[in-house]
Amino acid sequence: MTDSKKKVLFLTKYKYTDSDTITSSTILCDYIKKQGHELYYVDPSEINIILNKDNVHVFYKDIDISDVDIIISRNTKNVVEKVDQVIRILKKKGAIVFGHEEGTPFCYRKFENHFKFIEYFPKTVYFTRNTKEEALRLLKQAEIDFPFIVKPEGSSKGIGVALVENKKDFDSYFDGEEIQEYSDFIMQEYLDILHEYRVFVLGKKSLGVCEKIADGIVKNFAQGGKFVYMRDPELEAFAEKLSLEIKHHVLGFDIVKTKDGRLKILEINSWPSFIGFEEASHINMSEKIFNYYLDCLKK
Repeated sequence: MTDSKKKVLFLTKYKYTDSDTITSSTILCDYIKKQGHELYYVDPSEINIILNKDNVHVFYKDIDISDVDIIISRNTKNVVEKVDQVIRILKKKGAIVFGHEEGTPFCYRKFENHFKFIEYFPKTVYFTRNTKEEALRLLKQAEIDFPFIVKPEGSSKGIGVALVENKKDFDSYFDGEEIQEYSDFIMQEYLDILHEYRVFVLGKKSLGVCEKIADGIVKNFAQGGKFVYMRDPELEAFAEKLSLEIKHHVLGFDIVKTKDGRLKILEINSWPSFIGFEEASHINMSEKIFNYYLDCLKK
């Protein structure tokens, strides 16, 4: 391997062992391998650590990966402690990290960003499956009326997003098979939306905007929504301004424009899927993202 080739650790609990599963992660990994870099695609549970004063090393099974150049950490919910251990060691040995930049564990990033930019989000109630009745009684205090939106609190790619018009809708929502794996949810006020957008920001610079177009309330690309690429100075400046206060390098801002002209954030994604954006923009996102990583490594 020449000096220009790097060792890359892609750290994720989702191994995507089904060869038919195509995601942004698998596309990026395929690109890295095709460029001749050495890639380790690793579940944190497959890692062992030697820790003593003369011998601090990280192993993938029985392979010493202590000299990796780049770490990409993808969705490490429920294995945060192990990932933190691995990253602390490898950063000390000189690796640069993407996807785990925030001091807050991955599983709390959506909440942290919401709390940080609370004035730009819809009115929201966070609750668990076990506290749904109590949460429903808090709607008046939260200044939320029927109808409202309910959805899983974690990343669901648009699965489980529903419009609730009454108490019966709310009760039946939790019987749905598609949301049985989720325990944490949010209720949000229903906004009178004119348009919905995804703004993709890499290294604090916008790569452009995709308008989300679909029938119904769910406009995610993964759920059949259509992306139309454009450049919009107002939306891009808004997303870039907010990105300055977030340590993450790759961000997807889901922004809506209401009929009265306000900009509101639905979500800030710290590992946004880029498949729909790439198809609409014709930007090679794997190349763009990994070259950015290499530039950061040089600096």
